[in-house]
Amino acid sequence: MRVGFAVIAGTLATFLFEDIQGEERRWASIVFMIIIFIVTIFIAKSMNMQLPSSDRKKIITQGIGSYIFLYLFVWILTYTIAHAGTVSTGIPSPLS
Repeated sequence: MRVGFAVIAGTLATFLFEDIQGEERRWASIVFMIIIFIVTIFIAKSMNMQLPSSDRKKIITQGIGSYIFLYLFVWILTYTIAHAGTVSTGIPSPLS
């Protein structure tokens, strides 16, 4: 579930924060990532899984690392793809 949410949220972050510039875009995306992670906690708790009390804390901690890295990877990848034609490489074209 968290993998799917990370991919969707990372892709959404590329387009949701398009109008925000600079450092604010980064922080807005990080806050968005945290909010989506908290939503996954509430979804997991609402599933009423029969877990021992010792495993209840695992709902929060399990998958946090992969969620963060996958979110960041997808965010960077989709941002790069979406803006590939607008960025100058600094290499002169042989045709010019």
